[in-house]
Amino acid sequence: MSANPLRGRYLLIVACSQRKTGATRPLPAIERYDGVNYRVLRNLKRQGLWPENLDVVIISAKYGLLDANTSIEDYDLRMTRDRALALQGEISAGLDARLRRTDYTEVFVNVGATYRLALEQSRELRQLGGRTRYASGGIGMKMGEMRRWIIHLVDESQAQRA
Repeated sequence: MSANPLRGRYLLIVACSQRKTGATRPLPAIERYDGVNYRVLRNLKRQGLWPENLDVVIISAKYGLLDANTSIEDYDLRMTRDRALALQGEISAGLDARLRRTDYTEVFVNVGATYRLALEQSRELRQLGGRTRYASGGIGMKMGEMRRWIIHLVDESQAQRA
């Protein structure tokens, strides 16, 4: 079943995770990363609480901006301030291209301060203004906010079908 175009599309931007699955073969990024946010995302999918009109991109210390289903190898590289600044142009350009291609109804950003540095040059993200939500607080609070946002999208979708 495809998304109803009248409902619009939504974008989740999430940081990679230091914790990764131990698989030696390439895996889709959403399966490779195993931090709390990724466990929540996979759990929502398993429960059928995944909106059809939600796109997910990941900011990776190694790979830059990734679609959630892009296959990646295991790696060990931490996102430092220097690394975020080095990736800033590439990540911002990739995000800007995506935001020009798709008119997202809302963008939810669930990243820490270091990862936000990588987004600072994105003109398109700034231009969204009130259509961009930033998770706040510690990792648990951000995760909960992200989870509620996704479930809200599912609830909204179900209400529009009724």
